[in-house]
Parts: sequence; structure tokens; C-alpha cells
Amino acid sequence: MRPSHGGASVRGQSRYAVLPATLLAVLLAGAPGASATDVRPDPVAVTADGVGPTTQAEARPQLSTLTRPLGQVADGTMPSSSQLTEEIADEVASKWLGPSKRRALTVRDALTGKHLADRNADKLVVPASTTKLISAAAIVTGLSPEHTFSTRVVTGASPEEVVLVAGGDMLLARGEGRADGVTGHAGVADLARATAQALKVQGQEQPVTVQLDLDYVAGPDVLETWTSSWVDNGYTGRIVQLGLAEDLSAPYAPSPKDPPQEVVAAFRTALVAEGVQVRDGDDPQAKASLTSAPEGATELASVESAPLRDVLAHALAISDNAMVEQLARQAAVAAGRTVELSEVTAWVKESVQENYDVDLTEVQLADTSGLSDGTRIPVRAIADVLVEGANGSHPALQSVLAAGGLPIAGYTGTLATRFHLPVHAAAIGNARAKTGSLPGVTSLAGTVVTKDGRLLVYAMTADKIGEDGAVLEARSMLDEIVAQLARCGC
Repeated sequence: MRPSHGGASVRGQSRYAVLPATLLAVLLAGAPGASATDVRPDPVAVTADGVGPTTQAEARPQLSTLTRPLGQVADGTMPSSSQLTEEIADEVASKWLGPSKRRALTVRDALTGKHLADRNADKLVVPASTTKLISAAAIVTGLSPEHTFSTRVVTGASPEEVVLVAGGDMLLARGEGRADGVTGHAGVADLARATAQALKVQGQEQPVTVQLDLDYVAGPDVLETWTSSWVDNGYTGRIVQLGLAEDLSAPYAPSPKDPPQEVVAAFRTALVAEGVQVRDGDDPQAKASLTSAPEGATELASVESAPLRDVLAHALAISDNAMVEQLARQAAVAAGRTVELSEVTAWVKESVQENYDVDLTEVQLADTSGLSDGTRIPVRAIADVLVEGANGSHPALQSVLAAGGLPIAGYTGTLATRFHLPVHAAAIGNARAKTGSLPGVTSLAGTVVTKDGRLLVYAMTADKIGEDGAVLEARSMLDEIVAQLARCGC
């Protein structure tokens, strides 16, 4: 038995003597909240002796001190498989992870792909939102990391009509865009200003009618495999090709029922502010008529999103189901497939197998986000993709992960409220990971640097954990496994 590391909890006892009421309510709701965005109130960090932080400084995660500066991943000593397996044995055996046969784990050397620890690594398990890593690998084969999504305004069938044309941007700012941002990179106010200038040049002085073209990659905004409660309660938004960043969903803060029409309302208001007379411009509830832009229509204005690399990284970081489904749909269509869910999921599997040489023969994809019932992926396959994204052989995927697609332990994205106990300290600011949560399921997949400076890849899932507070304990146990990998000088 290895010695206890500073701050380690007493095994078999709950490390969460206190839970904020709001967090407890979310956990009791049980559902795919973490799979949707993993946005949660900060839990109170309570140690085994029941003592919590007394100041904000104490509560904030602290970066772990590495024993030496990071160099190339090949510089560090590769851990011994037997010693590493021993280091994490107690955590992997934790009762909080549910039945032994329903917990799966693999730890790999990032540079060589060598298996360092495996438990049920080839077993088909429920991956929850770590599914998104498989989808992200496919998306960057269908669309370039530098690809941007255009939102355009063109002339309509008559001089008094303008058509707002969707182009895949779900992250528009209501006002002016931010050149240095991902969310709100392109702004509706900027689009309206350029449109007003173009109309002035044309000599258009009559009131205009704004119409809406949603032909671009048209498909259902809610999957048949999703339950209505997931959408109604904000665990996922709607899959749309035009939307405001402020309208992305969050648990208990659902997106609007018609996000594109919200963009129309914002566009009308911005046009009026630019001095353009707009029919229904003072009625935010007025719906724009759906149309197809006339063939040969003149473009009046356009704005561009941030590059796909950053948009996809953001979608992974906040684990937004609708955004990943939307991007996968666009990439599949760009690769010559249809918008049908079965076509998109089949393309994702084929793309990853062909481009990354990752065996997905037995993988079952019910969707591309991991939210639908029926998805089964071995942790081995998820780790295979992460190795390909970390070893330099696939720069497109690597650029997405490096751009924030794998949140930083204790600091960003869905890991902002994770790795918060003293026993997790070695991984804070070091480990990166994609999270996944569904009722009875918790998963984690990412990278971590060992004490000896070696980059490791890990993927793990427990898909039959207990209810209520057990989910928090199970997540924390996965965090503790990663912290053990970070401590490894083995």
C-alpha cells in the first residue's frame, strides 16, 4: 500500500459533508446537466475533517508546482506500467464508481500510445459527453480549422425586401462583434450597419421587409432521440444554423424556441438604429417570413464567425450538445452526406476510422454529442483519438484541443468546479479533460503531465454509479485518479 498523499480523504467516507442547496437540486435532478454544459455552482470544498475554506483565496484552486519545466513529451521518463497501475489501484477500486464490471479505464503514453493501465478498456460503455471527442476528430476532417461561418444579407425578390441568410453561426453578438472573441465574434449590429450603408448607396428609401433564409444545412432542430425535458430544462439547446451567443442553453435556462427569429428581431432593431425604416421594426414578436434567397441576389453585407478551430474548442469546453450536433451536421454535409442523423453518425465513424486508423467497428453512436440513449464506446477508442490529437500526427485535431477544447483542471470550462479538494491538488492547472455526465454515468478523458514530465492520455467511465450525492463522489474519484497520475514518479 502506498503512503497517503497530503490531504487525501478517508476511504469509504463521504468527502462532501456540505452541499449547496442549488448544487444538490441539480444532482437530484439527475440528468444530463453535466452532459449539456456542466455549469454548476461552486461546491463548498470540505475536507475529511469537515474544515472548509474561510477566504476566497483559500477556496480558489492553486496551480500545482512542477518539479521541472515542461519540455517535449519525449523528455520525461515513461512510467512503469506495473507501478502506475499500483498507484491508482485504490481509486479505481472505489465503491463510488459502482459495480466493478461497469467501470472502465485506460491510461496511455501520449507519444507512443503504449498502454500503461487498462481495466475493461475494450468494453462497450456509456461515454456521455466524452463522445464529443470522437465527433470533434471527425469534424476537423470535414471542415478546415480555419473555416468560418458567414451570416449574410442579400436583396430580396423586390427592392423593398432584404433576406437574412443563415450560414452556421450560433454565436452572434446582439451588438457589435468582438474581433478577439469566439462568442460574439460577429455582431448583428455590424451586419445592420453595413446593410444600411448598402441600402443608402442603392438609394433605397422605402421601408424594407426582413425575410429569413434557413436553407443552409437545413435539418431538425431537436433530435428524435432527445427527450423534450432535456430541451425544455436547458440541458441542450436547439440545433440551428443561426443564433445569438446569449441564447445558448444552460441547465434551467433553456434557449428560445426559435433562435433564428431572435436574430431577426435583433437585426430589425439594429437597422432602425441605423436610420432604416423597417416594417415590423418596432415589434420584436413579429416573425420573419421564411424564404429562399433569389438566385443571383446581390449581397448587401456579411459578417464572419471565429474560425472553426475556436468555435469547436468552445463547444467542447462548455460541452454544448446542440453546437456539436450542428458542427457535425455541417461537416458531414460538406463531406457529401445528408443531414439525417443516421448519415451524420455513420460519417463520423467512417471518418475517424479512415483518417485516424482508430477501430470503431463495435461503436454505437445514437448521436454525435453523447446525450441520446444508446451510444456505446470503449474507453480504448476515446484514448486512441486523444493520442492521435496529442502526438503531432493530426495537427487539425491538436489545434482544437490546444485552443481550449480540453478544459484546464480547476480553472476553465466544465472543469472550473472540478479538482477542488486537497487530494486533487497535483492535477490543478496541469490536467486537461473532457467531462461527461448522464444519470448514473460519469466519464473523463484527457491529458496530464506526470511528476517526471511525461504526457499521458487517459479515458475512464463508470456507467452504473449510485444516485443523489454519489454522482459527486464518483466525479471526485475520477479526479483523484488523474491527480495520482500527475503525482506519478513511477
